[in-house]
Order: sequence, then structure tokens, then C-alpha cells
Amino acid sequence: MCFCVDAHENDCSIRITSNGTDSLMQDWVLIMVTVAYGYLIGSIPSAYLMGRWTKGIDIRQYGSGNVGASNARNHFDKVPFVTVAVFDILFKGTVTVGLTQMIGLDLWYQVTVALVTAVGHNWSVFIKFSGGRGLGVAMGALLLLSWKLLVLLLAIGVIGGFFFRSYGLWFGIAILLLPFGAMVVGSPDATVWYGVGVCGVTVLKRLTSNPGTSPQGLRWRDKLAPRLLFDRDTWDGDGWVARTPSEPEHRNS
Repeated sequence: MCFCVDAHENDCSIRITSNGTDSLMQDWVLIMVTVAYGYLIGSIPSAYLMGRWTKGIDIRQYGSGNVGASNARNHFDKVPFVTVAVFDILFKGTVTVGLTQMIGLDLWYQVTVALVTAVGHNWSVFIKFSGGRGLGVAMGALLLLSWKLLVLLLAIGVIGGFFFRSYGLWFGIAILLLPFGAMVVGSPDATVWYGVGVCGVTVLKRLTSNPGTSPQGLRWRDKLAPRLLFDRDTWDGDGWVARTPSEPEHRNS
């Protein structure tokens, strides 16, 4: 901050001007606020809360252990499942990015919020850093960042999953292709890098999964391939999504 003093015979005024240091500080403050805002919104564990409220269960102990809409679809009634899906896609993904657009933040801040929101969704501070997979959040963000890229993602994931009976595999492929798809549809550099970030977050989540969800005695090398390819710990897809806890409320309580 610079203080400039203009002194005359009967006039003394002080003008306050900003220098480069102030601008840099403001940028860093805005970045930190953006990151905190996105992470905390993403961390709201909608599937966990809905499971507690409607069925009295911990969704982390059922099926894949994923705290998101894909696992909710297999273990919740229709209305709770749809509520979780809408909240994750439209509120966490679309509204969160939309608010940054409304206040005039540029595209780099928008993609930062979108990516950090996915991180919060996947590793929620409210449930011991477990969470979902972030696909719904990414889809909601792309609705505003690049609808063409969203259409490409859905086309690959849905069509491939339908014909080859593996949505986990084909949505994984679609996410890995996001950066290249962004370049194909002519998206700005920020959106391309958003695609790179989503790839990284997705691969990391598939590798780490949620604590306590893996079957006991299963070796890391035995679950590495199915995790990366199909987003599950075993090759038995039907058995994986249908799992229920043998001792409810103990693994993640």
C-alpha cells in the first residue's frame, strides 16, 4: 500500500494507491477463499446423511462403500437416491461454479473451484476423509464450463457402458480422455487443465478407495487391476455392489 501526500499552502490530502505487492496478496487471499469454499461445499456428505436420515445406515458399509449417487442407487429408495444425485450434480457441481461466474471470477478460478469441490467430495473432512468418486460433481461443473465436453463424457460412458455392460470401465475411459476431448472441442487451456486434474483425482481415488471397504485378507496386488479398470476391489461386479455389512455400524464408526 502506498501513501502519497500532496501538501499545498491550505491543502493537505492523502491518496492511497495499490502496488504490485497488494495485488499479489489479494490474489493469494482470493485463491485461499476459493479453495476453502469449494472444498467445504464438496465435503457435504449427502449420501451419508441421506442414508442416516432415511434408513439409519452408514452407506460406507454397503456395496462399494462409495459415498455418492452410484452406491446410493443400489441401496436407497428412488426418492433419496435422486435427491443425492441432484444435490451432488447440480448443487456441488453446477451451482458452486455458477456462483464464481456470478461474482465475475475468471475461468481459472472457476476450474479451481470445480476441481477442489471434487476433492472435497472424494475426501470429506466430515466423515474421516472418505467420500465418493466425484463423477457427478465433475458432470455438474462441466455443464457450465463446457457443455460440449459434458456431452462427450456422457456419450463415451453411457454408450460404452450399455453395450459392454461396464459403466465403471467406460466412465473411467471417458474421464481419462477429458483433456484430449477438451482440445478437440476447442475448450480454453483452463478447461483442458481441469480435465487433467479430474483424471488425477479419479485415478487417486480409485487407487486409495475408502478406508474399511476392502474385503479382509485381499492383497493389494489382487485388487489393483479391478480398482483401476472397474472401480471395485474384486472381479465380481454384482457381488461387489450388493454387499451388506456382517456387523453393522462397526467398520467406519
